[in-house]
Amino acid sequence: MSENDRVSSFLLGVIVGGVIGGVTALLLAPTSGKKLRRKISDKAEDFYEDAQDYYESSREKVEELYKEGRKKVSDIVEDAKKIVNPQ
Repeated sequence: MSENDRVSSFLLGVIVGGVIGGVTALLLAPTSGKKLRRKISDKAEDFYEDAQDYYESSREKVEELYKEGRKKVSDIVEDAKKIVNPQ
C-alpha cells in the first residue's frame, strides 16, 4: 500500500468516524424530535460538504499522479529507444 493510499484511507476513516460519532451523540442527547431532526440535517449537510472536499482533493491527487506516471513512462520509453538504437 503506497503512502497516498494510507493517507486517503486514514482521511476517509476520520470522516466516517466523525459522522458516526456525531450521529450517535445526536441520537443519545436529550432533545426534542424537531431539534433532533434539524441537528441531523445540519450534520448531513456538513458530511456532504466534507465528502465533496475529500472527493475534490482525491481527484486532484489522482490527476497529479497520473501525469507523473505518464512522464515517467515516457522517459523510460525514450531511454529504451536510445539503448535499442544508439546513434
